[in-house]
Amino acid sequence: MNILMIGPDSKEKGGIATVVANFKTYYSSADHQLFFLSSWSREDRWLTEWRALFSIRKIIFEKKIDIVHFHVAQKGSFFRKMLLRKLIPHYCKIVFHMHASQFDVFYQKSSSLTRKWIRQALNKIDHIVVLGGEWEKFYRRLTRTPISVIQNAVCIPETVFFNKRARSVVTFGQIGKRKGSYDLLEVAKNIEPIFPDICFTLYGDGEVEKVQKQIEKMRLTNVKLGGWVRKSEQEKILKNTLLHYLPSYHEGLPMAVLETMAAGIPNMSTDVGSISDAVKNGKNGILTKSGDIAEMTKQMLQFLEHPTLQMQYSRNAREKIEKEFSIKHYNSRWTQFYNSIYLKE
Repeated sequence: MNILMIGPDSKEKGGIATVVANFKTYYSSADHQLFFLSSWSREDRWLTEWRALFSIRKIIFEKKIDIVHFHVAQKGSFFRKMLLRKLIPHYCKIVFHMHASQFDVFYQKSSSLTRKWIRQALNKIDHIVVLGGEWEKFYRRLTRTPISVIQNAVCIPETVFFNKRARSVVTFGQIGKRKGSYDLLEVAKNIEPIFPDICFTLYGDGEVEKVQKQIEKMRLTNVKLGGWVRKSEQEKILKNTLLHYLPSYHEGLPMAVLETMAAGIPNMSTDVGSISDAVKNGKNGILTKSGDIAEMTKQMLQFLEHPTLQMQYSRNAREKIEKEFSIKHYNSRWTQFYNSIYLKE
């Protein structure tokens, strides 16, 4: 069985590119062969999109593709994939792998005509894959297309990186309002008088200048911006990290959460998207409501004051990933999935 995977270039930044890269590097099956077509690139955006548009049918015919697996977000990503879908021969099965962190917002803010078109478009897909139960409930309200839940997965480091002497709280990903970056600044301000040695570092791109100005306006000395880091650089950072903090307002299932948990780094996050499928409040990490600065501060202080709790969360976080979010388990799920939709009449 031949499968064509379409999504952002695997060398790009972001969670979806990481998922594509993991498929490229780790997926193997005696019955399946994967081919890849980039539909988006930051540097050569228009060239990449046009190349995908004009080469997709050629690849399908030359490689005898059976299943086309799209990696999809919201807005432009969704519209681009729907355009490419129109070029796929009827005998190919079409899968939309929905990574969108704000598809619900995108849908709700669209005009009534656009919402109708989205529902009709989703009905023309053979299968939809989502990252968790909450997203499954959402998409079931929009479409009659079959939906499966396959959660993201990560490689598990050979050793645990957690360092109980570390004094760094980090955030990986895009910087901005959606990610709760400004809430993080408020929490950091509350933490500073009590734990002045704790440093908050935001790694990523996005609203960098706006956040830097806010840091200066609030006169925070315990927050810094670390820029975007490559996967190869994360290991060094994580060896000096006490907690990964992600106070987001909208999410799918962030790779940063899974990757840090796999390394034995506890997470403090908000209960949005499918994060609660991985982070279990009071067992392997901390979950709060989005925007609840007081509760975040309270939970952060409790975590910092109790080294035993830190160790417990570290052990349980890694164990959760080993049991449910490993690449081996992930590959097995996809093998079963491909077989099931291809054989299904």
